[in-house]
Amino acid sequence: MFTSMGAVRASLLSAVAALVMVACEADSGFAPIDPELFVVQGYLFAGEPVSDFTVTSVLPIDSDSSAVPEPIWDARITLIRDGARFDLVPTSGEPGRYHYPGMDLTVRVGDLFDLEISHGGIEAFARTSVPERPTGLQLSLDSLLVPDFSTFDPRQGRPDLPEPVLARWRNPDSELHFVVVDNVEPDPEILPTTEIATRIAPRLIQPPTANDSSFVALLSLTHFGDHWLRVYRVNQEYAGLYEGIVQDSRDLNEPPSNIVGALGVFSAFSADSAFFVVARATDGS
Repeated sequence: MFTSMGAVRASLLSAVAALVMVACEADSGFAPIDPELFVVQGYLFAGEPVSDFTVTSVLPIDSDSSAVPEPIWDARITLIRDGARFDLVPTSGEPGRYHYPGMDLTVRVGDLFDLEISHGGIEAFARTSVPERPTGLQLSLDSLLVPDFSTFDPRQGRPDLPEPVLARWRNPDSELHFVVVDNVEPDPEILPTTEIATRIAPRLIQPPTANDSSFVALLSLTHFGDHWLRVYRVNQEYAGLYEGIVQDSRDLNEPPSNIVGALGVFSAFSADSAFFVVARATDGS
């Protein structure tokens, strides 16, 4: 089963790093930042397993640019919904990551979750709600037809590429959304355009946008076959932290965090989805 942790994590890593750096700088004039302080990244996705929680240490202010925060594997993490408590456990083989092992927790639109985390004598808390799903999702095409590259001659220009798939959804309030496209074939065949680009991951993750549409071009995909496109509505906690990435570098405002007692973000997302296929032009004609 495909989950969306990669999409969120890729977009937020730099924001969390900035959040930690600003916090360190803010404290540097008074006292060193608490070495026991930790960074939380916790994400819930409506209808998907709870499997994307990480806890790491805080890097010292003078750390080398290549330094990586130490994962924390023995934190105590609990989700609370309507008084019911759900204890997360460490994920085997992935230090610092946690998941819920049971089958009795389904993340639903409208749910309100509290988060409790404790480690090294520090206790942290957060709250988030699961937003409504995007509405009105439509695709302009249900297929992308790949031209024949077997006789491709660079001196004559590349073959004509198909027009991209346009995904549209309702967004009257200009809320942040992001698009994730997964190839869902069990053994997908690589596209000839991918061989040229030497990029082979069968997943496309687009950055968050406040628009009501997004293009998916053939050159952004990697494999033939069925593709699952999801549009995620971004919760306010994520939106605030993401906006901290793109703020003017002269603006020294601290990126927001909704973790009380620690650093990071706890947020939730909901998606609508649709499918399209990538096929050879001869197969689709």
